Amino acid sequence: MAKLNSFSVVVVAAMLLAFVVATEQDFNSLMLCSNKLSPDCGQEIFSDIFWKNSKPVSDYCCHSLARLGLTCHNKLFDNIVNTQHGYKSNETITRPRSMQIWNKCALVAGIVAPALK
Repeated sequence: MAKLNSFSVVVVAAMLLAFVVATEQDFNSLMLCSNKLSPDCGQEIFSDIFWKNSKPVSDYCCHSLARLGLTCHNKLFDNIVNTQHGYKSNETITRPRSMQIWNKCALVAGIVAPALK
């Protein structure tokens, strides 16, 4: 049985809220993006971005994030920040952290031109 974790709950909640706010195409795009990450990797990435987890994102999850792609990574981040209460106020801290994690993972996965933000 799949383990339900806090990242999954946040993603599901964000997706439900996004459905109300976003167009059906946007919602489908977010669902496709969120389904590309395992719950464990999603939790690692979410925790490191939003809770500054002391454990960095693993190389395995970095490869998963790289396969997800920068566009999906940004869409999921934006969706959480824009639809979940309490996350917008920390965006000036979490957005750079999100890009730092993306850049690290892009290097680990061997992506030639990571985002430089």
